[in-house]
Amino acid sequence: MQGGNPLKRKLQAGQACFGAWMLSTSADMAEILAYAGLDFLLIDHEHGQGSIDDAVGQLRAMKGTDCTGVLRVPVNDHIYIKRALDAGVGGIMVPNVNTAEQARHVVDACRYAPAGIRGAFGGMRAMRYGFDPVYYDGAFDNLLVAVQVENTTAIDNIPAIAAVAGIDVMFIGPRDLSATLGKLNLFDDPAVKGQIERAEAAILKSGRILGSTAMSGKAAKAMAGRGFRFIVGGSDVGLLGQGVRAMLGEARG
Repeated sequence: MQGGNPLKRKLQAGQACFGAWMLSTSADMAEILAYAGLDFLLIDHEHGQGSIDDAVGQLRAMKGTDCTGVLRVPVNDHIYIKRALDAGVGGIMVPNVNTAEQARHVVDACRYAPAGIRGAFGGMRAMRYGFDPVYYDGAFDNLLVAVQVENTTAIDNIPAIAAVAGIDVMFIGPRDLSATLGKLNLFDDPAVKGQIERAEAAILKSGRILGSTAMSGKAAKAMAGRGFRFIVGGSDVGLLGQGVRAMLGEARG
């Protein structure tokens, strides 16, 4: 990323950063959310509808703002990760990273040989189509690497995952965690809350950046007070829908 990674700098300085999921393929939506002041957009290719080509359009729409594009890949696959990195994303998020071995695979996929297995090429968008030949030297240092903790096995392994050099953010996925406990979407259930709190404590103790989703701005503020720094407060489609519902509630109320 030309000029470094503003999101990574903020997080390393201890600043709470707020973002939103990008579930749609819309570059217009990305541009609006970036101008609105978010620190990052999390382009979702696990549950979202986009392709790498769509992500490039969204990244272009964010240029000129201080908002960083992070892409969640569908699975821990070094080919997909390579394509996303070559497209010029500022960060990668990988779902369901349950062991230190899986975390090492993520990091290896983001590093060029001999340190990793990322394939090297010339002329891709990340290096300004060949006009930034020194891109390779700082490519990994300028990248934010996030892994998701989504079940009790991953929570048990947080110390080992956090010990993998190159992991920046450990992101708790509360919905999938609740599902693995047989309590899908029951976020106030004592068992679910207990496991989320256990994950929070372990990640904070590990020294890695703590991340998760927030149901509202008020919840995001409370999370920041508890030590969360990478906070996703809704999605493009959700925020749009909520705004319309709020307007209609006032108009029809």
